[in-house]
Amino acid sequence: MSNSLLPPGSSALERRLAQACSGISDLNVPLRDLWNPWKCPAKFLPYLAWAFSVDRWEENWTETAKRQAVSDAFWIHQRKGTVAAVKRVIESLGYSMTIEEWWEVADPAGTFRLEVELNEIGITEAMINELERIIGDAKPVSRPYITAHAVNNDQRDCICRCRSC
Repeated sequence: MSNSLLPPGSSALERRLAQACSGISDLNVPLRDLWNPWKCPAKFLPYLAWAFSVDRWEENWTETAKRQAVSDAFWIHQRKGTVAAVKRVIESLGYSMTIEEWWEVADPAGTFRLEVELNEIGITEAMINELERIIGDAKPVSRPYITAHAVNNDQRDCICRCRSC
């Protein structure tokens, strides 16, 4: 008796294909591990990040940081358009922030002000551009921000970017 599931009237080609593919069940492919950011082999993390739509990815990150970015992606996507999402993406860069919405400061309806505290990290022009990009990804699409300030607590200087987008 044969282990084939093919019907008795199968062609020779179908029988040969079934025989050639019969060993596939012997392969050990840990599919559950491939979709788990904490168990996935490191060489597959960029592909997993793409599959999870990670918004910010850098090849020079540590493996742990890459795994954390993939792990956080679902949470961030669930909450995009909320203050929690904006706060999470800013804190992932090592900064802290305060937000004032339009009804708190008498700004035009639907706007908000953002203050990012640099926390001894410092900031570059490239990081300011990256902050603008990730804030734009996480904030509600219908909510422009009037101003965003990056404040260094040690020196009390202010790096300002005014936006009305």
